[in-house]
Amino acid sequence: MKRVGSLISRYLMTSIIPYFVSSWLLLSVILFVQQGSRYADIFFSVNVPANLIWQLAIALIPNVIAFTCPVAMLVGTIIGLTKMQGDSELIAIRAAGVGGIQIALPIAVLGILMSAFAFIVNLYGVPLAAALVRNVALETAIRKLESPIEPGAFNSEVAGYTIYVKEGDLETGRWKNLFVYSEDQSAKTLRLITSRSGRIDTSGEVSELVLENASVSTLPMAPGAGKYVAENIGDVRFAIRTRRAELIEKLSSSELTPAELGLQQLSEYAATKQGPERVEANILWQRRVVLSVTPLIFALLGTVIVLRFNRGGRGFGIFAALCVAIGYYVLAFLGEQLARVGTADVVVTSLIPIAGSILAIFWFSYSTRIRFLGRVTDLLRDVFRSLRPDPKRLQTGNLFVDLTTGLRDFDIVRNLIKNFVLTLSFLTTIFAVFTAFDLWRFASVIEGGTLLLAKYLFYLLPFIYLQIAPSAAMIATLATYSIKSRQNEIVTWTSAGQSVYRLLLPCLLLTLVLGGANWLVQEYVLPRGNRLQDEARSLIRNQGVPANLSGRYWVASENRIYSFTLASDNEKRACFPVCIDDLTAFEFAPNGVNLQSVFRSDRAVWESGRVRFLAPTEKRDLSAGKIAYSIVNGAELAEPLNPFAELRTKPSHLNSAELKRQIPAAESDVEQRNLAVAYEKKYTTLFLPFVMALFTAPFSLSLSRKGKAATVGYAVGLWLLFTGTGGVFEQMGLSGMLEAQLAVWSPLVIFSLLGIFLMSKVRT
Repeated sequence: MKRVGSLISRYLMTSIIPYFVSSWLLLSVILFVQQGSRYADIFFSVNVPANLIWQLAIALIPNVIAFTCPVAMLVGTIIGLTKMQGDSELIAIRAAGVGGIQIALPIAVLGILMSAFAFIVNLYGVPLAAALVRNVALETAIRKLESPIEPGAFNSEVAGYTIYVKEGDLETGRWKNLFVYSEDQSAKTLRLITSRSGRIDTSGEVSELVLENASVSTLPMAPGAGKYVAENIGDVRFAIRTRRAELIEKLSSSELTPAELGLQQLSEYAATKQGPERVEANILWQRRVVLSVTPLIFALLGTVIVLRFNRGGRGFGIFAALCVAIGYYVLAFLGEQLARVGTADVVVTSLIPIAGSILAIFWFSYSTRIRFLGRVTDLLRDVFRSLRPDPKRLQTGNLFVDLTTGLRDFDIVRNLIKNFVLTLSFLTTIFAVFTAFDLWRFASVIEGGTLLLAKYLFYLLPFIYLQIAPSAAMIATLATYSIKSRQNEIVTWTSAGQSVYRLLLPCLLLTLVLGGANWLVQEYVLPRGNRLQDEARSLIRNQGVPANLSGRYWVASENRIYSFTLASDNEKRACFPVCIDDLTAFEFAPNGVNLQSVFRSDRAVWESGRVRFLAPTEKRDLSAGKIAYSIVNGAELAEPLNPFAELRTKPSHLNSAELKRQIPAAESDVEQRNLAVAYEKKYTTLFLPFVMALFTAPFSLSLSRKGKAATVGYAVGLWLLFTGTGGVFEQMGLSGMLEAQLAVWSPLVIFSLLGIFLMSKVRT
């Protein structure tokens, strides 16, 4: 009997572990991408060395795996046991005299091991990761301070000056076509200094911007209130004092933030604080402990749920896992909020999700023995049964039979859609919960923070969907055809002389349709959603204080530089970036150095390829060697592209047409590469689900019942390889090593060819 128990325990482990590992890998990669997007300016910066990028990537891993380990334990347990239950293996095990406690015991041991692993990660990995992220951020800031001027960008960090460099070589630090703007309030004048070339000299704490053979133009700040003077002044130096020493001091400082402290240090830190700081430190301590025991809790919850509800497919398993995860983390959020408002002690509130889980385990385990609990369970079972179709009715899948081959394409499509929706719902929920966990400490301390966080998550949904949809399509393909293979349907079809390729046709067509739907979301929903979610996230991070939109803005076109302010009233804001106020336009000669004209107007608008001044415009013409002053009504400047839209150049805020128009307007090579890669990636949205299905299908068509875990593992491994390869090629495109088209499309072509090769090896 002992021998039988050992064999059953091993069999239970082999049924659960593959789903646990696959879920863990999948969830970790998805959430890693979400975390990495927060540091996109570091990951895709050409000024940041590769070792810092790798350090940052490694630093993001502990927080991700500490969160995904419990969820993966829950998914692996429920899906693994549900599969055994569907195959009547649990019935056979119970018929052999093995009780529920004996079934749960090896799963509990696995949960204990994962809890120990999660505890180690939370004890050592998470604090070290937080310290590493801080060091990378400081070192990146130091690198940027060594060369604060970037080609194609306006820099206003130098006190009293606005500096613009049109072109430059980052390696040598040589710049071309420089523009420096400054105001002298005492003299009521402004100065424009231009130079064909220049450089940055750095020595210790001070950097110097050196302009060679510079020209200066002095203009009155008030229209018509002074003289215009132009002269050549030779070489000129601007001292740029940086915060390099301050940052180096922070980098070497031994003072750690709460996120960088271990449990013992965090406890000592909390003891020295009072008020909200003490509460937040205690919440962080309790959160790490609770996340450490969560794998064990989820393992037990998953086990008792499956054992209590006797029949259920994988859909039920995913739905049950989703409900458990949502309920558990909602209780965790509730406990933290109660602690912050002072309703109860932090220790007590941190036990709320654990206490709720223990009650749920007790309910599922003993509801058959307690009349009241049994009635509630029966009611839930009746609800689930009512959702299932009546087996006596004619099933819709039988109404759609292929007229040429007899394959039930509708049944395949229906299963693909069902698995896709279930997977998408589950992954979206986990993504949203992880994001909420990350922002909850900011949202909870501001008035209306909960509603603001809910709005942010709502606006984030289009982004989450496009991030997850290709992966969900891959899992749906794998699940649908693996089940049909296990049920010997594929053997039946191939034995009848039908081609396996014909069996895959509905899947491939459906993924092409999905790609088209994703494209529509990307073009018509995502840009506005990203703008709104960025605004909401900024409000949450700034504790409810809106971003400061005051001050002057600068943009450059081919031979003009524009300076303007944003409108203050809501009506004018609504039309931005088409309408702008207080516009000054500096027009230069083709060499980019000599100032030719200056235009000033209270209001202007861009439309139909031109900038139209809507108010009387002051014009100063310097092109003929003397200054000609005039007031012009209805003045216009030809601008094929909207120069004011450059304030909205974040690729995620633009659709493909806007992004395409933005590429030629970019002044620097770095910006052009970033925009070009983003533009090409938008078109891959059309084909990404199809490519995923193409190289996943051969694994799911395995006809052997043995090695199913290996089949799932290989498919997920190939997906990870595809994701990693795409990231490497994208980085090569951003750095200029490859053209944008080659960098973005090469991974899709490579894996499409790999999918075709693997498909050719499938028995037909």
